[in-house]
Amino acid sequence: MQSTFSVAAVPFSTRPTLFFRTTSGTAFVSTAANPDEALGDAEAQAPTKQGAANQATAEATTDEIIGADVVAADEGEEDDDAAGTHHRFLFFQAMPAWLVSTLVHALILLILGLVSIADPIQIVNVLTASSGGDDGPEIEELSIEEFDPGEIEEAEEMTEEVEITDPVEMVEPVAMEVPVLDIAAVPLDISDFAADMAPAATTLQSMASMSMKPMGSRSSEMKEKLLRKYGGTDSSEAAVTEALKWFSRHQIKSGPTAGAWTFQHELVCRGACGNGCTKPGRAKQLNAATSLALLPFMGAGQTHLKGEFKGVVMGGLRFLVQNGKPGKEQGLPYIDYTGGGNMYDHGLAAITLCEAYAMTGDPDLAGPAQAALNFIALAQCRDGGWRYRKRDSSGGDTSVVGWQVMALKSGHMGHLSIPPNVIQGSTLFLDRVSSDGGSIYGYNKPSTTPRPATTAVGLLCRMYTGWDKNHPGIKKGVKHLAKIGVKKPDLYYNYYAAQVLRHHGGKEWDKFNAELRDWLVETQDQSKGAKGSWYFNGAPHMSEAGRLCLTSFATMILEVYYRHMPLYAEAAAEDEFPL
Repeated sequence: MQSTFSVAAVPFSTRPTLFFRTTSGTAFVSTAANPDEALGDAEAQAPTKQGAANQATAEATTDEIIGADVVAADEGEEDDDAAGTHHRFLFFQAMPAWLVSTLVHALILLILGLVSIADPIQIVNVLTASSGGDDGPEIEELSIEEFDPGEIEEAEEMTEEVEITDPVEMVEPVAMEVPVLDIAAVPLDISDFAADMAPAATTLQSMASMSMKPMGSRSSEMKEKLLRKYGGTDSSEAAVTEALKWFSRHQIKSGPTAGAWTFQHELVCRGACGNGCTKPGRAKQLNAATSLALLPFMGAGQTHLKGEFKGVVMGGLRFLVQNGKPGKEQGLPYIDYTGGGNMYDHGLAAITLCEAYAMTGDPDLAGPAQAALNFIALAQCRDGGWRYRKRDSSGGDTSVVGWQVMALKSGHMGHLSIPPNVIQGSTLFLDRVSSDGGSIYGYNKPSTTPRPATTAVGLLCRMYTGWDKNHPGIKKGVKHLAKIGVKKPDLYYNYYAAQVLRHHGGKEWDKFNAELRDWLVETQDQSKGAKGSWYFNGAPHMSEAGRLCLTSFATMILEVYYRHMPLYAEAAAEDEFPL
């Protein structure tokens, strides 16, 4: 139905009465609408003889006509009795004719005004809903279409669409924050990452099942609650703070490696604290050293966007992204962080980038983080594991597998693309090296007796890939770790065992945590220059990497209460990868 405006007009039934006086003084009345017609009426009513001798007769005649006109204007009746009117209006006979005319006109105007006031709505605008007619002018219909924000969003996205074609060899700066951080990376299109790794329908795209924000446990409020609930103390938190200060003092401040850390940390502090790496090759592993320094900051809730150490974290992330080697394989963009090291280095860098992205949602980190995960997928060995090199012909080993699975889990929590076939391959590798119902894990083959480090790594990977904490293999494996207990000074084993026992909880965790926590707090170095760090002679797996490596593992152990929730807490650990 069309909405139109129509104008309803109510015309007056009686035309205005006009009064004229001829040159002879004779007054007459005309109801003609046109003044010219009124003048014609005047000539018709004028007497043919203009004898002015009888003045009284003319005045009487005038008074009779005026009286009749007043009655006609006020009541609309014709005066048939001139004589009655003459006696009724004696007062007017004594008045000059012009005054009488003025009063009559004023009275008529007053009556017309009262008529208008009595019925004020003579011409109104009426909004009617009709299909149109002759009641008024036809107005064009005004229609408002419903607004769909999605249409505008699509239009905006289309205007910024960038097409990436092969080959892609450019290295462009990518800003993380003002001022521009000059993060160099291959131009990456995140939407294309998963397509070549797994079918789109089976590729993990979201974490709808998670009820908490990724890394939400690292906020100041949640940290305090989880610290108290799961066994942390004021002393353990104070130790973490001192460790972060030590890392901050040992960050490279200038030169081509500004923002990085090195296992030769004594070169940065000019010998203020010793115990650097003992193997020359370790000095080249800047990606690993930088990642091991950044992870404790992020575990404590520090990011490149907020926190007391945000400048430190920003510098480290900038170096890390720039120091990767970008490339493409079968059209899939990747970044390789094995330079100067091996897949250990890459796994650590991937964990760092994925955690930084999950904590901040910074889009400038999405590309490098996803590209690092892509390289993990491409580097997987035929047996489903990982070793030192990309697609190592020797097959995988449990130690390297642990870091890659942790990186994939971090990416999973950050809503990045994780191909299910890669997770499935890792579980096949774990099956191959496990024994005793999945409670014991060897290095690259099954072991008849529990090997502390590889068993802890294997059990943690099982939690990440879907085994419930009540799974027989998990329950029995926890008993193995509880029996082994805290191994001093084997921080590599203690790091993995603490996570497994923390996830499982119970008396096994309470006992293990109390001993390990108090031992680390007591052994933290308090000497000048080295304050806040740890170093143990003869520490398995990592003593040759020096003080920086040991300090990183010790700090992350003291952050286990809140570091891995929701990333690795009960609900998160049971939120398995798509298999």
